Amino acid sequence: MSSSDLPPLAEGNAFVAVESKWWLTNFGGMVAFGLVAARSRSRFLQLGFAAAVALHVGEAAYAYNKAREAGFHASAPRWALQTLGVGFPSLIALNDAIARTGFDPLEIDLTERAPATS
Repeated sequence: MSSSDLPPLAEGNAFVAVESKWWLTNFGGMVAFGLVAARSRSRFLQLGFAAAVALHVGEAAYAYNKAREAGFHASAPRWALQTLGVGFPSLIALNDAIARTGFDPLEIDLTERAPATS
């Protein structure tokens, strides 16, 4: 199914779940990596797992902000949680969802923001 065959996304609540294979491989891989790192005395494995967790947390924060910027206010937490679990496949799905809505971040006029108060 191509992206042109998909129905338009509802504004404010656009969410596309990734295929279950990504949950199995990416989330399952993180759980397995965590178990191995926890039982290992290898500092390298423990640091590697910590780095992988930090990367997924950073990706989740990025997905949340990007979803909100695109107007997906209601579904932004779902995007963040999915990205926390599976990582990059969720970001690809988010980018596709944003492209399908026609959102262009370059069209945002930041000069209309309220001035900061001190």
